[in-house]
Amino acid sequence: VVSTIPQEKARNFAASLTALLSGNYSESKVDMAEQLNRKLKGWAMFYQFVDFKAKVFSYIDRVVFWKLAHWLARKYRTGIASLMRWWCKSPKPGQSKTWVLFGKTNHGKLSGEILYRLVGQGKKLFRWRLPEGNPYLRTETRNTYTSRFTEVAMAFASI
Repeated sequence: VVSTIPQEKARNFAASLTALLSGNYSESKVDMAEQLNRKLKGWAMFYQFVDFKAKVFSYIDRVVFWKLAHWLARKYRTGIASLMRWWCKSPKPGQSKTWVLFGKTNHGKLSGEILYRLVGQGKKLFRWRLPEGNPYLRTETRNTYTSRFTEVAMAFASI
């Protein structure tokens, strides 16, 4: 069975991330990266067992990376090139570049956040694990007697 991420789901997810990065310039850059990371990690976990997801993950990564770049440029009223010199980490071999943001959160705490990248998330193998038995069916004999009458609500343990 071959499964992949539906194109419409990817498009809608990218639209939701774009909506998050449209406006809302009062949000701190660290908090924005945190929100994006939560969404990206959740989406990656949901589709962790899917085949052929590299193109879709690459598309989502591209959208998030550049939308965040435009959001930061608009927030700080500067060019993307100068922002990338300060906050864009050069990648290790085989990895993609990402934003490394450091500053104050909306609550005033100093914090740093690295933008989560979907590219490079491998496929996990899905294995069926069948339980040995039905956990909801009791097999052992019960050593209590329960009354079926509503007037008497007592159980006697057999000794």
